[in-house]
Amino acid sequence: MGTLIENEWLKLTKKKSTWIMLGLLVLLTFGITYIVRIGSQGMKANDLFVSLGEMTSFLNLIVVIVAASSVAEEFTRGTIKFLLIRPFTRTQILAAKAINTLLFACLGTVCLLLSSLVASNIFLRAESPLAATEFNGLPAIVVALVYAGTNLLMILFYIALTLFISAVIRSQSLAVGLGVGVLFGSSIINSLMLFALEKYPWLKWNPFNMMNIRDTIPALLGNPQYSMGIDAGLGYWEMAISLLVYSCLIYVITNWLFNKRDVALS
Repeated sequence: MGTLIENEWLKLTKKKSTWIMLGLLVLLTFGITYIVRIGSQGMKANDLFVSLGEMTSFLNLIVVIVAASSVAEEFTRGTIKFLLIRPFTRTQILAAKAINTLLFACLGTVCLLLSSLVASNIFLRAESPLAATEFNGLPAIVVALVYAGTNLLMILFYIALTLFISAVIRSQSLAVGLGVGVLFGSSIINSLMLFALEKYPWLKWNPFNMMNIRDTIPALLGNPQYSMGIDAGLGYWEMAISLLVYSCLIYVITNWLFNKRDVALS
């Protein structure tokens, strides 16, 4: 299993697109921070750093692209047959791809943390990441890590959902397109669901409502006034556990489909 994970990681890191996407993440973080400087004179570095420069959405986008490509690409190129004749089960193959995508997400998160910290202190009023914030006096780096960890929970859900799409669809481009569509479409569906929560309270448990978990972080850290004013009907830990449960459930279904899939026509 370790050899399989290592091989999958080598395949991912040898792609130029992998490093191009990470490079774009860093460049856009610096660009957005500079734009914030122009529009908000006198803004402090930690005011933007704690939320990772609001660049988590782009990180989620590139992770979805990687996840969609990891499985669908094997079917598009016909290399899935070569994987299956090796001494690994389909369950192990899918697990290796999921683990590597999550490792890539962690690498992207580290890049985002560092680039956001550097960009904020270059373009805005410099502050130590250890300085206390209005989030219950917690250091800025702690608040940023909470946001980063929460975003990784959301990424875990997106990875599970995107792998499900990839296991069903043979076309790599279609899988990527649908994966990106799910990423942005979930925000739209989530907004519409919020209007129905008052009439149907049970809808608060739908998976798209869990995308509001970032809005519950200020209350978790002792400063609810920084929330976006969205009442999702659930607390932080309820959403976090729900995201894990939904991710595991979708992954189990994906694994079942991947094991049943006929590769004769691939």
